[in-house]
This record gives sequence, C-alpha cells and structure tokens, in this order.
Amino acid sequence: MATSATKIVVNALGKAAGGVNAHFTLLVDGQKVGEGTVGTTAKDFVFTPVLTSGVAHKVQIKYDNDAVINGQDRSLTVNSISIGGKTIAPTAGIVSYDKGALDGKDVVAGQSNLWWNGTLVVNADKSYFPTAVTATPASAKDTIVVNASGTPAGGVNAHFKVLVDGKQIGEGTAGTAAKDFSFTTDVADRVAHKVQIQYDNDAVINGQDRSLTVNSISINGHKYAATDSAVSYDKGALDGKDVIAGQKGMWWNGTLVVNAPASDFPAGTTTTPTTPTTPTTPTTPTTPTTPTNPAPTGPAFYVATNGKDSWSGKLAAPNADGTDGPFASLAKAQAAMRADPNIDTTYIRGGDYHQSGMWLDSRDSGVTFAGYGSEKAVIHGGSNASVSFGLGGAKNVTIEGLNFADGVVGGHYVYADNASGLTFANNAVKGGGYGITVQNSANSKVTGNQFDNTGAESIFVKAGSNATLVSDNLIRHPNAADRGDAGIWINGSSDVKVTHNQIENSPEKAIAVGSVQTDGSDAAYRVTVSYNKVINANLESNDGGGIYLINRQQDLANHTVINNDVSGTTATNPSSSVASWGIYLDDWTSGTTVKGNVVHDNIGGVFLHGGWNNTVTENVIAGNSGAQIGLQQDVAWSGWKGHTMSGNDISGNVIDVREGTAVHIYGPANVGNLHDNFYSSLNTAEKEFDAWPQVMSSGAWGTLSNWQAAGYDKGSVILNPAFVNPGADDFSLASNSPVFGMGFDHIAYSDIGLLHA
Repeated sequence: MATSATKIVVNALGKAAGGVNAHFTLLVDGQKVGEGTVGTTAKDFVFTPVLTSGVAHKVQIKYDNDAVINGQDRSLTVNSISIGGKTIAPTAGIVSYDKGALDGKDVVAGQSNLWWNGTLVVNADKSYFPTAVTATPASAKDTIVVNASGTPAGGVNAHFKVLVDGKQIGEGTAGTAAKDFSFTTDVADRVAHKVQIQYDNDAVINGQDRSLTVNSISINGHKYAATDSAVSYDKGALDGKDVIAGQKGMWWNGTLVVNAPASDFPAGTTTTPTTPTTPTTPTTPTTPTTPTNPAPTGPAFYVATNGKDSWSGKLAAPNADGTDGPFASLAKAQAAMRADPNIDTTYIRGGDYHQSGMWLDSRDSGVTFAGYGSEKAVIHGGSNASVSFGLGGAKNVTIEGLNFADGVVGGHYVYADNASGLTFANNAVKGGGYGITVQNSANSKVTGNQFDNTGAESIFVKAGSNATLVSDNLIRHPNAADRGDAGIWINGSSDVKVTHNQIENSPEKAIAVGSVQTDGSDAAYRVTVSYNKVINANLESNDGGGIYLINRQQDLANHTVINNDVSGTTATNPSSSVASWGIYLDDWTSGTTVKGNVVHDNIGGVFLHGGWNNTVTENVIAGNSGAQIGLQQDVAWSGWKGHTMSGNDISGNVIDVREGTAVHIYGPANVGNLHDNFYSSLNTAEKEFDAWPQVMSSGAWGTLSNWQAAGYDKGSVILNPAFVNPGADDFSLASNSPVFGMGFDHIAYSDIGLLHA
C-alpha cells in the first residue's frame, strides 16, 4: 500500500513537580514515533512519521511521568492535535482518554488536562491520511496580504501565523507601524477556503499588554476589513469555540477567520490537477435551515420540551411516526453521554426547563451543554435547586448559549469546584443569587455572557482558579439582593484576566480583586484588569470603588489595571469625604501598575491606601467631585505589619480639576512621588492641594506653587489637553493633544468595553 510522511503537531504545556517537567510519548497504532518534554509555556511538538495512506490510524499521546512531589502536582495539558493540517481539539468526539495503561480500560471522553498517567487517543479516519494526488508543477499563485501592526511587551513584538484551511503558509512579526505582510500559496480553484490569521504570543509584562491589530486581509485582490461579516474571531485555541464577530484588536491569543467564498479563488490562480475533481463546497454559500449559534455539529444528544427520556435522544425533533426523538430531561442526556464514549455534546432546544439541579463529576469531563442554534432554552431554578449546574471534579466542561432564570437568592446558577477548563460562554443569566462561581478551577473561561440583577456576585472567581479569563460580559445591577460585594470578584486566584467587560449600576464595587485575609490564604497575584467599562458603581455604599483592589497579606501583588473607563462611582451619601473612588487600591495593595485609564465623573479619582511600589501613570483623571488623586498611609484596620508607603510613583497623568480638588495626602510627605503630570482647569490662585501632616508653608491646604515649593510635582505643567467634548463628559484626548508630544501614550478608547457591542 502507498505510504507518505504525515505531519502530526501536538500543542502542549504542563506543570512541573520536583523540578521535572511533564513528558509524553507519541504513538501511532501503538508504535512509538517520537516524544516530548513540555514546559510551562505552550509550544508545538512536530512529528513526521511515514504512515500507510488511505486508511484510518490511532494517534496516541501518552502521558507517562505523573507525580505529586512536595505538594506539586505534575500534569500535562494538550491544547490541540493536528494531523495532516487538520486540527482536533482534545475534547472532540473522536478523542478519548485511556487512563492508566493503554489497555482499553478506564476510557473516558477526551480532555485537555491530563491529571494522571494515561493516553489521549485520536481515532482518525482515513480522510486524515489521504493518498497523494499528482499535480502539474507550478508556482504558488494565490496571494494573501495581511496589513497589521502590534503593541510589544517586554521588548517582544506580536507574532502571528497565516493558515489556509488549518495549514500554515507563513508567519509574521508586527511592529508598531502598520505594514503589509504578503504570502503566497496554491489552493484549489473555485472552492471556498478559510483564511486564518492566528495570534500566538499574547502576554502582559511589567504593565505592557502585547496585542496584535489586523487592519485588513486581502485574498487575491479582494480586501476584507477585520470587522466584515465574513470574518470571525475564534478566541483561544482554533477549535470553533468562543467564536465572536471579527475585530481589529486582538487582545489575547486567537484566530481571525475569513470565510472566503469560491469567488476569491477564481480559475487560473492555481494549477489544474491531472485528475479533475468536483468541488465538495458549493460556489455560493447556502442558507442554513436552522439558526446556528452555536451550530449543532458532530455526534450529539438533544433535549427538547416535546421529547421523551425513553427515546434515543439522537434526533433533534421527534420522527414522523413518533417512535424516536430527543430526550425530555438534561439528566437523561447526562446519563447517555456517560454511557456513550463517542458523544460528549448535548444540544438543548428552545423552551422552559424546570429541574432540581444537575451535578457533574469526573465522569462528565469534556462534555458540552449548549443551546440549539438561536433558540431560547431557559433553565429555571427554584426552591429545590440551589445550584442549576454543579461541577465537582468535572473538567473541561462547556456550558454555552443557555438562559438561566428564577434561581434562589442564596444559590448559584453555576457552581464549579475542581473543574478546571470550564467554559461558560454566551449565556444569559437573570435574578437568583450568584451567577457563576468557580473555585479550584484553573484555566476557566467566562466569556460573552449577559447578567441581569443577580442577587450576589455575577462572576465570582475564588481560590485556586488561576489563569481564568473573564471577558466580554455585560453585567447590569449585580448584588441586587444585597448578597455580595462586587459584580466581578477575583479572590485567591492569580494570573486572571478581566478584560472587555461592561458593568453597570453596582450597589458596591463593580470589579474587585485581592485578599481579605492577612495570612495570605486567599492571596491573588498578577491579575490583569483591562479594557473594561464601569458605569455607576458604589450606589449603595460609602466605602468602595469602581475598580477595587485589596491586599491584606501585605506583599507585592503585581496587578495591572490598564485602559479602563470608570465613571459614576458615587456613594449612598455623596460627599468628597467618603471613601468612594473610581480606581481604589485599598489595604496595602502594592506593586500595581495603573496606566492608560480614563477615570472621570466619580467622587474620587485614583486612591492609594497603605501600599508601596505602585505606579500610576498616563491616566486621564478628570471631572471627579472630590480629589482627583489621593494617598493615605493609615489603614484603620487591625493586622498592620508596619510597612510604610514608599516607592509610589504618580507621573505623566492628565489631571483635570474643573471639579473637586487636585491631590489629597494623609500621611508622611514621602508616601508618593508626584512629578511630570499635566494639570488642566486648575485655578492657580485657589488652594487645590491638601496634605496631612502639614508640609506646605501655607498650611494644610495650598496652591500649586505652595505644593511645588514643598517638593511635589516637579516638572509638572498646566496646559489644555484638548479633550474631545468635556461638556458631554467625553474626556478622550483629541489627536492634536499636546501631551502626545510629551511622552503620553495614545489610549485606544474605541477598544474599551464589550467586544460584541
């Protein structure tokens, strides 16, 4: 039989234990073809075994050195497997996980995270190993041009790959100036193709957020904007999950996908094969008969209000003679997925579902519960269901496209414990108690959801849920039953990203991050809060903030707060004396970078309370009714370890004092180094600065000259920053603002807020 070299790519990373990284062996049909040792950063491991063409093969990734050493749990994470250019997610229906020995026993559905020794098995059919077709030699005649730029971090520019139908044809590294990157390839004529731009090195380093901006993609002369309807953005892995409309700014790893029609690849752009083939893709897209958001694909079970649990559940609707159709209950679908290793997805059709709560355990790892297209499936809570979906040990579960309503005030719509890799996407949540709570559930994603009037936190990321992504969620009036403290609360979890959310009308904080225990048991580190829009926080409190950080373990938390818009943070009894701030670094928050934010029309602007080594730079702080910037040493709370405020740098900010006062300090003179700021709307004859104890010759209050004479704000100037429309509370800077020529970075205002708005 014919053979050919087949390219197999395993994208993987892992966690080390005892200084030893996770190791795997790659086998095909039980025969070793290679091995790899993974690090903590995902990378591609490429293998090219010579295999028989035109037949099915089992591709096996065998994790073989699991261990727990001194509390460190070594593990392997497989993000994707590519065979001959076709990418397969580890949770796909053709993938299984044979735990322990490779013996066909203890086999469960495939999953990304391998927590113990075992083998991921891809049952790849013969289409993955085609017999080679001879073509007349020719040069590549399809041209793809990507116009892109990027923002570097840590001195490294944004990097991307260009693929067609999952096969890489080139790569590029984008600088800060936009340029054309040209690629050539040779693909089939008169057939539709997917052109994919994959951003693959996202990072935040020392407050710099690396990102890629794609301005356009041209395919054989047909130019697409990144926001065209033919373009989508597959966030994270290229797996068809977390897919939203296309956008220019790529703020985390993901792939822009252009669904290019056959007309983009006309006859003559490629060589004609020696044996003509009939295209399997129609030359014009067909209109789907069923709404697709997400589209039902692959083997699946179905649940419908007109279903029966005695049926097979494999039909989306009852058949003509009423002998088979969908299930009636989610519980029956759960049991069916446990029993059938080849089906890990259940689609729920429109209608109302009243259930007593569903609990998923390790047997349910890798399953998906999804709405059927755009049909509205409503999961009702009730007095008998304190949890609608509970996950205890079920990993890599996806809950997508559903509606949740009528939950109990003290309950949770979704409660996940030891459920790493959870995806909660594109759901609508209303009322009840907590929207979604994850704890001990690392690498989870809460994206593209809408929360309305949840009784407690809409999104609660608790201890042990490191590297979770909270993005593109619209949250309105969280904590409506006065059962929580924030719309989004990140507590005890590190390396979390909170990005592109919009939070409106919060009784207390909108976004809260950090620890409330002094022993560090719930410490959070390196959380990124970026590109969020906060509107009207602290409506029913006199102590809080729009974006609020707390750090009671009193060490360097190294959080990053960049490019957010915060307005309307008020208080139950508004006055300039209450502790209500747009961005509030409370109780020893230290080592945090606050940069590029627009903090306006709150009571207070930015406040540092007891912390050290914080950087507040290049923000627009304007129109706040109290102090624009505040610093206070004293923390009126027990447990202080005695660390004094020092190393706080406040520079390069646009500080507008059309309302309120400029700067308030309560503590030693050196609690913060203010310098090289840009003041506007400042009456130099008025005493707009105050410091306690008194360090100015004028006393507690002083003018700018008194302030500068006391050693503050060296190099600071007064100017007109050219706000676009301050009368309408638009404090964005016009393109001709003088501060840009003085080192102030442009703020990407259009990128703040929801991605799907």
